[in-house]
Amino acid sequence: MKKIVMAGATLALALTAGSAFAVNSLNAGTIGFNVGAAVDSQATFKEDLMINARYFITKDMAVLAGLGIAIAGGDAKGTDIAFMGGFRKYLKTDDLAPFVGGRVQYQSTQDSTQTAMAVMAEAGAEYFLAKQFSIEGRFGFGYASIEQKAPTFTPNKRTSIGTAAFGLGANFYF
Repeated sequence: MKKIVMAGATLALALTAGSAFAVNSLNAGTIGFNVGAAVDSQATFKEDLMINARYFITKDMAVLAGLGIAIAGGDAKGTDIAFMGGFRKYLKTDDLAPFVGGRVQYQSTQDSTQTAMAVMAEAGAEYFLAKQFSIEGRFGFGYASIEQKAPTFTPNKRTSIGTAAFGLGANFYF
């Protein structure tokens, strides 16, 4: 037990010492890119590859935009495309920067036989490991709608309100 407490204290000191020297780059005019993975709790979106960009209009407010594309090869058919837009308000701009925001996302999959749209609020935090690099975690809550069309699917449309997505990502700032 004593070794576990000592290891935890050492890790906490190392993280504190490391963040004392890491100054983040959250300033008006900063541009950032995010690469990450999200788990959709309602199976509405499948994020194959979405690159998100953000532009800080003030030190603690950013606008978001994202584009994703995936082309299936081999026996699989179809092209998936996704668009995302939104905003973020950072509650603090320290090395641990919690945020709240909102986003709208649209996705067309399997040659437009399935479309999905979501409007959600999000919350999370970024932790800066260096001035221009951070990791983040986020979750979303909101409205999601998915429509499936023939011939690939039996036509149907469903909507839901609830926890929409959980995501982890890496951020690079310029």
